[in-house]
Amino acid sequence: MTKIGLIGNGYWGKILHFNISKLYGENISVYDSIQGIGSFDEIKTCDKVFVATPTRTHYEMVLPLLENGIDVFCEKPLSPSLRECELLYQTANANSSKLFVDWVFTFNDAVNHIKKLYHSGKLGGLRNVTMNRLNSGPERKDVSAKWDLASHDVSILHYIANWSDNCDIVPIDVNWNCYRRNPASFVADTCVGSIRYETFDAIIHSSWEYGRKDRKCIFEFDAGFLEWDDTKNIITLNGKPETFTKLGSPLENSINTFVEGDFIKQIDLTLKVTETLEHGE
Repeated sequence: MTKIGLIGNGYWGKILHFNISKLYGENISVYDSIQGIGSFDEIKTCDKVFVATPTRTHYEMVLPLLENGIDVFCEKPLSPSLRECELLYQTANANSSKLFVDWVFTFNDAVNHIKKLYHSGKLGGLRNVTMNRLNSGPERKDVSAKWDLASHDVSILHYIANWSDNCDIVPIDVNWNCYRRNPASFVADTCVGSIRYETFDAIIHSSWEYGRKDRKCIFEFDAGFLEWDDTKNIITLNGKPETFTKLGSPLENSINTFVEGDFIKQIDLTLKVTETLEHGE
C-alpha cells in the first residue's frame, strides 16, 4: 500500500488534501511546522509526498525527501533559483526518485485547446500574447507577484509555444518591472513583464493589489485574435465562441499525472520558466 504524505496545511494544502484523498483515502500523513501538526520524520517514511509550503522553503523541504528516494509533488514554482532547481532534479535522478512540479495550467482544458489549435497550423504564426492575472488578494509574504502569479503565465506561454520535443522556443530578451502598488505590502505585489522571442513577443501583467478580477489572455495569430477568459472559462476566435472539451479539474489531472509517473518533459518546462522569471533578480 502506497504511503502518502503532505507538507503544508494552509489554504492550498487543504485543497490538495481534499483532492489527494479522492485517490488514496483519508489516511494521509500531514506535517505543518507552523501549526504544530505531525513530524518531518514521519513524512520521510512515505512513498510519495506532496509539498504545499511557501516557495522559499521548497528546496529545504524537497531535497531530503529526494535523497531518501521519495517521489515528490511540489507546488509551483519549484524554487526562485535556477541552480536550486537543477540540483533538485540531479538529486532525484541520483536517487531514482521522481520530482513533479504542479504547473496546473498545463492541465487546463482551455489551455490545451489553444495549444492544439496552434499546433494544428490553423491559426498560422503567433505574433503577440497579452496576459492579465489581476485580483484583489490573496497577499503573499514570501515571494513577489512575479513568482506567485506571473509564473502561471510564463508556464502557459512556454507550454503552448513549444511545438514538440524538437521545438525549443526560448526568450531572446526579458524585462521585469516589479513594484509595490500598495506601499504596505511585504513584497512586490505587482509586476509587468515583457518577453521577446524570435518570432513573437508577450506582455504579462500580474497583481494581487487590483480592484477587480481580470484573468484574460489575448493571442494574436496570423489568422486573427484568440481571447481566453479564464474567469468565465470562455474562448473566442475573432469574436466567435470556440467549443472545447471540458474534462474536469486541472488539479486532479495534475495529481493523476504525478501518480502515473509519465512527466519527463516537464523538467524542461520547469527550468525554462525558472530561468525566464529569474532574469533581473
